[in-house]
Amino acid sequence: MPTIDATVGSALANSYETLAEAATYFDERIPISPPWIASGDAAARALITATRQLDAYAQPVRLYMQGNGGQPGYFMVRRQWTGTPASATQRLAWPRVGMFDRNGNAIPSTVIPQELKDAESEFAGQLLKTDTTLNLDQVTQGIRSVSAGSVSVSFKDTIIPQVVPDAVLNMMPPSWFTEDVVEGSQKADFEVI
Repeated sequence: MPTIDATVGSALANSYETLAEAATYFDERIPISPPWIASGDAAARALITATRQLDAYAQPVRLYMQGNGGQPGYFMVRRQWTGTPASATQRLAWPRVGMFDRNGNAIPSTVIPQELKDAESEFAGQLLKTDTTLNLDQVTQGIRSVSAGSVSVSFKDTIIPQVVPDAVLNMMPPSWFTEDVVEGSQKADFEVI
């Protein structure tokens, strides 16, 4: 069984919460018999995977999107965590400095907020039911449209799968994330000298 290390700010941490904290979340959640109870080993793996995916979800990623029909391309900068890590040696994205809860109260840089722990638990429980980290056929195919007459299928230029379910993201305050940003891209004109 993998060992959960939920030590706040540790260089070895692999989860934001312990198995006992996650079990408490599911004791208070509907349905009453969640898949969480199935196995300590599976639960530990689900918590570790949920933590990794939450951290990866809000890391800065800048993707170039190809323009269509003569339109210029652009860059999509994916959302990321606000604030800054509390320590240069911590393994996980949290704890963070400059973060606030839903009520606008400052979150101490020595604390993992309960909203993040609950989101991790919810994600772990969903992972035990269905692994959302695997690419879904609809996402990997990236189908934009389908026509019936003379059969036509068009595909998206760039596919950006969302691994973290909306139900998990909605458990965290919006102020914890920056917005997705679109940056223009211009053709470079060069003059030969």
